[in-house]
Order: sequence, then C-alpha cells, then structure tokens
Amino acid sequence: PSNPSFSLYDTVRTLMVIGGGVLGFLGILMLARALTWKTDNRLAESTGNALGDFLDERYVFIRNVSKLALGYIDAVLLGPPGVLVFRISNREGVYFNEGGNWMIQHDKGVWSTLRWNPSREVIDDINKLRAWLERRGLKDVPVYGVIVFTKDHPAAQVTQQKPVVPSAHVNELSYALAETYFARDRIDAPALKKLIELLL
Repeated sequence: PSNPSFSLYDTVRTLMVIGGGVLGFLGILMLARALTWKTDNRLAESTGNALGDFLDERYVFIRNVSKLALGYIDAVLLGPPGVLVFRISNREGVYFNEGGNWMIQHDKGVWSTLRWNPSREVIDDINKLRAWLERRGLKDVPVYGVIVFTKDHPAAQVTQQKPVVPSAHVNELSYALAETYFARDRIDAPALKKLIELLL
C-alpha cells in the first residue's frame, strides 16, 4: 500500500477479477447451450416427411427445437389445433403402455419395466414448453404430445391402455391423432404467427 503505484495496481486487479467473473459466466452459458444443441435429427426429418402428405400450408413442422430456456425437443408441429410435441424413437421391441407406465417384453414372454419412459419425457417437454410460451404471452395455446415409433410392425409393437400420451407408428400419425390434436382448430392466425416466429 505504501507504493505510489498501489492504487493503479488495485484498480487493475479489481477489473481483472470482475472481467474473469464475467468471462466465467459467459463460459457457463456457452457450455449449457452446447449441451442442449443437437445436430439435425433424421428421425424427426422422416416424421415430418410422413406428415407432409397429410398437412396443408397452415401447419409448420419444426425439428430440433433447441433453445437455452427450453432445452431440446425432437420436433414440434404448429397449426390451428395448437402445438404438438414429438418424442421420436427408433427403438425396437414389444411394449405395453398403461397410463404413464411402460413395460417391455423379453424372451419367453417375460415383462419388465422400461428403463426409459417416453411418456414422462413428453410430459416434461410439454410442461417446459407451456411455461416458456406463458412467459411470452401465449399462455392459452394448447400443447399436446405424441410418442412416435419409426420402426414398423413387427419390429416395434405397442399396446396401449388409457395412455397419458398417445403413441403411434410414423405412418399412422394422422389417424392416431384424428380425435385429439387434429379434432378441431383452437388458435387464431395471429397467435399461430407469433408461435412460428418464436420457435423458428
């Protein structure tokens, strides 16, 4: 402190500490963004292509939704009925889905609880998206979910009993959602436009 240059040293030291803190915080943000970022998803692309024949120009299919405050979602469909969140799986197996619980059949007919729970994953994505939309003034937009299996029968077989989230093979989506998501229009054109701008 007795050195005549101490005040300059002290100022520089303080600025370096503040600058280091800011750089560290930016580094954490960049790391979080890198962890939520995914490259193009071919499964989502094939799902969008399968839906393309069924949808008109009012619908927008967005794959690889990846935003810092939202996380990663395989794909979303935006249209007059609202938002449809997709969890897309390329896994094979014989599955049984009751409510929000999933089981898989092994050799000789033995069943066990599925280690990953697609229903829970979709519900988590729906809740995050609803909260994200609410913060942006779109709290009344309905958000639905669906689990999509891209492997055809018999490679992937699913039996459902009162599922909390419907599931379907990719080529059956339009029929599987006819009485839920596609049943009626629920949002107007301005809200849909805002949705598209936010999620693109």
